[in-house]
Amino acid sequence: MKEEIVTVEKEKIKKEEVKEPKEPQFTVRDKRFWVDKEEGGEAKPEERLPTYVEQLKNQAEESERKLKEYIAAYKQKMAENDDFRKRLEVNYQKKAEVANGEFILNLLPVIDNFNRAVFAAENSRDFESLFHGIKMIQGVFLNQLKSCGVEKIDACGKVFNPVDEEAVEVVEVDTKEKDNIVIEELECGYKIKEKLLRPAKVKVGRYTGK
Repeated sequence: MKEEIVTVEKEKIKKEEVKEPKEPQFTVRDKRFWVDKEEGGEAKPEERLPTYVEQLKNQAEESERKLKEYIAAYKQKMAENDDFRKRLEVNYQKKAEVANGEFILNLLPVIDNFNRAVFAAENSRDFESLFHGIKMIQGVFLNQLKSCGVEKIDACGKVFNPVDEEAVEVVEVDTKEKDNIVIEELECGYKIKEKLLRPAKVKVGRYTGK
Protein backbone atom coordinates (compact mmCIF):
# COMPACT_ATOMS: atom_id res chain seq x y z
CA MET A 1 0.00 0.00 0.00
CA LYS A 2 2.75 2.40 0.88
CA GLU A 3 4.56 1.64 -2.33
CA GLU A 4 1.49 2.59 -4.38
CA ILE A 5 1.19 5.92 -2.58
CA VAL A 6 4.86 6.70 -3.23
CA THR A 7 4.47 5.81 -6.90
CA VAL A 8 1.44 8.11 -7.26
CA GLU A 9 3.31 11.00 -5.62
CA LYS A 10 6.28 10.57 -7.95
CA GLU A 11 4.05 10.57 -11.02
CA LYS A 12 2.33 13.74 -9.76
CA ILE A 13 5.68 15.48 -9.32
CA LYS A 14 6.79 14.46 -12.81
CA LYS A 15 3.60 15.89 -14.34
CA GLU A 16 4.16 19.21 -12.57
CA GLU A 17 7.75 19.34 -13.86
CA VAL A 18 6.57 18.71 -17.44
CA LYS A 19 4.20 21.73 -17.37
CA GLU A 20 5.45 24.84 -19.30
CA PRO A 21 6.79 27.59 -17.10
CA LYS A 22 4.69 30.73 -16.88
CA GLU A 23 6.09 33.97 -18.33
CA PRO A 24 6.92 36.55 -15.68
CA GLN A 25 4.52 39.50 -15.59
CA PHE A 26 6.41 42.88 -15.35
CA THR A 27 6.57 46.27 -17.14
CA VAL A 28 9.57 48.48 -18.09
CA ARG A 29 9.38 52.23 -17.47
CA ASP A 30 11.95 54.59 -19.04
CA LYS A 31 12.79 57.10 -16.33
CA ARG A 32 15.12 59.29 -18.46
CA PHE A 33 14.12 62.93 -17.95
CA TRP A 34 13.64 63.71 -21.65
CA VAL A 35 11.35 60.74 -22.32
CA ASP A 36 7.86 60.35 -21.05
CA LYS A 37 6.22 57.19 -22.29
CA GLU A 38 2.56 56.82 -21.78
CA GLU A 39 0.50 53.80 -22.60
CA GLY A 40 -0.57 54.07 -26.23
CA GLY A 41 1.31 57.42 -26.66
CA GLU A 42 4.58 58.68 -28.16
CA ALA A 43 7.75 59.77 -26.39
CA LYS A 44 7.66 63.50 -25.56
CA PRO A 45 10.57 65.69 -24.50
CA GLU A 46 10.30 66.92 -20.98
CA GLU A 47 10.29 70.73 -20.63
CA ARG A 48 13.04 72.01 -18.38
CA LEU A 49 14.93 75.20 -17.69
CA PRO A 50 18.57 75.50 -18.92
CA THR A 51 21.23 75.11 -16.31
CA TYR A 52 23.48 78.00 -15.22
CA VAL A 53 26.40 76.62 -17.25
CA GLU A 54 24.21 76.37 -20.35
CA GLN A 55 23.07 79.97 -19.85
CA LEU A 56 26.68 81.15 -19.67
CA LYS A 57 27.53 79.15 -22.78
CA ASN A 58 24.60 80.64 -24.71
CA GLN A 59 25.54 84.16 -23.60
CA ALA A 60 29.15 83.62 -24.68
CA GLU A 61 28.07 82.32 -28.09
CA GLU A 62 25.73 85.30 -28.58
CA SER A 63 28.45 87.76 -27.55
CA GLU A 64 30.91 86.15 -29.96
CA ARG A 65 28.37 86.33 -32.79
CA LYS A 66 27.71 90.04 -32.15
CA LEU A 67 31.45 90.74 -31.92
CA LYS A 68 32.02 89.13 -35.32
CA GLU A 69 29.20 91.23 -36.78
CA TYR A 70 30.70 94.43 -35.33
CA ILE A 71 34.17 93.58 -36.67
CA ALA A 72 32.77 92.84 -40.13
CA ALA A 73 30.81 96.11 -40.14
CA TYR A 74 33.88 98.04 -38.98
CA LYS A 75 36.07 96.55 -41.73
CA GLN A 76 33.44 97.37 -44.34
CA LYS A 77 33.19 100.96 -43.10
CA MET A 78 36.97 101.36 -43.13
CA ALA A 79 37.10 100.04 -46.70
CA GLU A 80 34.41 102.52 -47.75
CA ASN A 81 36.28 105.40 -46.07
CA ASP A 82 39.52 104.36 -47.76
CA ASP A 83 37.83 104.32 -51.17
CA PHE A 84 36.29 107.74 -50.48
CA ARG A 85 39.69 109.15 -49.43
CA LYS A 86 41.30 107.82 -52.61
CA ARG A 87 38.58 109.43 -54.74
CA LEU A 88 39.13 112.75 -52.96
CA GLU A 89 42.88 112.55 -53.57
CA VAL A 90 42.34 111.85 -57.27
CA ASN A 91 39.87 114.74 -57.59
CA TYR A 92 42.21 117.08 -55.72
CA GLN A 93 45.14 116.09 -57.92
CA LYS A 94 43.10 116.71 -61.07
CA LYS A 95 42.00 120.14 -59.82
CA ALA A 96 45.59 121.02 -58.90
CA GLU A 97 46.78 120.03 -62.38
CA VAL A 98 44.09 122.19 -64.00
CA ALA A 99 44.96 125.16 -61.75
CA ASN A 100 48.68 124.79 -62.48
CA GLY A 101 47.97 124.63 -66.19
CA GLU A 102 45.90 127.82 -66.07
CA PHE A 103 48.59 129.62 -64.05
CA ILE A 104 51.36 128.63 -66.47
CA LEU A 105 49.17 129.64 -69.41
CA ASN A 106 48.86 133.13 -67.88
CA LEU A 107 52.66 133.37 -67.58
CA LEU A 108 53.36 132.51 -71.21
CA PRO A 109 52.73 136.12 -72.43
CA VAL A 110 55.37 137.30 -69.94
CA ILE A 111 57.92 134.90 -71.43
CA ASP A 112 56.97 136.08 -74.92
CA ASN A 113 57.61 139.70 -73.91
CA PHE A 114 60.99 138.76 -72.42
CA ASN A 115 61.96 137.10 -75.69
CA ARG A 116 60.95 140.20 -77.65
CA ALA A 117 62.93 142.48 -75.31
CA VAL A 118 66.06 140.35 -75.58
CA PHE A 119 65.74 140.20 -79.37
CA ALA A 120 65.33 143.99 -79.61
CA ALA A 121 68.34 144.63 -77.34
CA GLU A 122 70.55 142.32 -79.38
CA ASN A 123 69.69 144.09 -82.63
CA SER A 124 69.53 147.76 -81.61
CA ARG A 125 71.69 147.95 -78.48
CA ASP A 126 69.20 150.53 -77.24
CA PHE A 127 69.36 150.02 -73.47
CA GLU A 128 66.73 152.67 -72.77
CA SER A 129 64.24 150.75 -74.88
CA LEU A 130 65.31 147.58 -73.10
CA PHE A 131 64.67 149.22 -69.73
CA HIS A 132 61.16 150.31 -70.75
CA GLY A 133 60.52 146.85 -72.17
CA ILE A 134 61.50 145.20 -68.89
CA LYS A 135 59.29 147.63 -66.94
CA MET A 136 56.41 146.72 -69.21
CA ILE A 137 57.05 143.01 -68.67
CA GLN A 138 57.12 143.59 -64.92
CA GLY A 139 53.72 145.26 -65.08
CA VAL A 140 52.26 142.42 -67.16
CA PHE A 141 53.68 139.85 -64.78
CA LEU A 142 52.24 141.59 -61.69
CA ASN A 143 48.86 141.87 -63.40
CA GLN A 144 48.90 138.15 -64.13
CA LEU A 145 49.72 137.42 -60.50
CA LYS A 146 46.92 139.72 -59.39
CA SER A 147 44.45 137.86 -61.61
CA CYS A 148 45.41 134.70 -59.69
CA GLY A 149 44.77 136.40 -56.34
CA VAL A 150 48.44 137.20 -55.65
CA GLU A 151 49.30 140.72 -54.47
CA LYS A 152 52.59 142.41 -53.69
CA ILE A 153 53.09 143.64 -50.12
CA ASP A 154 53.58 147.40 -50.15
CA ALA A 155 55.99 147.93 -47.24
CA CYS A 156 58.37 150.77 -48.10
CA GLY A 157 57.70 154.03 -46.17
CA LYS A 158 55.17 152.39 -43.83
CA VAL A 159 55.29 151.26 -40.21
CA PHE A 160 57.10 147.96 -39.86
CA ASN A 161 54.66 145.04 -39.68
CA PRO A 162 56.32 141.88 -38.27
CA VAL A 163 53.42 139.74 -39.50
CA ASP A 164 54.06 140.38 -43.21
CA GLU A 165 57.64 141.67 -43.09
CA GLU A 166 61.04 140.42 -41.98
CA ALA A 167 63.56 142.97 -40.70
CA VAL A 168 66.97 141.88 -41.97
CA GLU A 169 68.69 145.11 -40.95
CA VAL A 170 68.08 148.02 -38.56
CA VAL A 171 69.53 151.39 -39.56
CA GLU A 172 69.84 154.54 -37.50
CA VAL A 173 67.66 157.48 -38.65
CA ASP A 174 67.97 161.18 -37.87
CA THR A 175 64.30 161.96 -37.16
CA LYS A 176 61.78 160.50 -34.75
CA GLU A 177 59.18 160.26 -37.53
CA LYS A 178 61.26 157.58 -39.27
CA ASP A 179 61.52 155.42 -36.15
CA ASN A 180 60.19 151.88 -36.83
CA ILE A 181 59.51 152.82 -40.45
CA VAL A 182 60.54 150.61 -43.39
CA ILE A 183 63.40 152.52 -45.00
CA GLU A 184 64.16 150.12 -47.84
CA GLU A 185 62.63 146.99 -49.33
CA LEU A 186 65.32 144.43 -50.14
CA GLU A 187 63.03 141.64 -51.33
CA CYS A 188 59.35 141.88 -52.22
CA GLY A 189 56.77 139.97 -50.24
CA TYR A 190 53.55 138.48 -51.60
CA LYS A 191 50.16 137.37 -50.29
CA ILE A 192 47.45 135.29 -51.89
CA LYS A 193 43.90 136.05 -50.78
CA GLU A 194 45.11 137.49 -47.45
CA LYS A 195 47.37 134.48 -46.86
CA LEU A 196 51.09 135.18 -46.64
CA LEU A 197 53.15 133.53 -49.36
CA ARG A 198 56.47 135.17 -48.58
CA PRO A 199 57.35 137.98 -46.15
CA ALA A 200 59.02 141.11 -47.46
CA LYS A 201 62.66 141.52 -46.39
CA VAL A 202 63.23 145.12 -45.33
CA LYS A 203 65.47 147.64 -43.56
CA VAL A 204 63.85 149.30 -40.55
CA GLY A 205 64.73 152.73 -39.14
CA ARG A 206 65.65 153.19 -35.49
CA TYR A 207 65.76 156.65 -33.87
CA THR A 208 68.06 156.87 -30.86
CA GLY A 209 67.84 160.63 -30.26
CA LYS A 210 71.57 161.18 -30.54
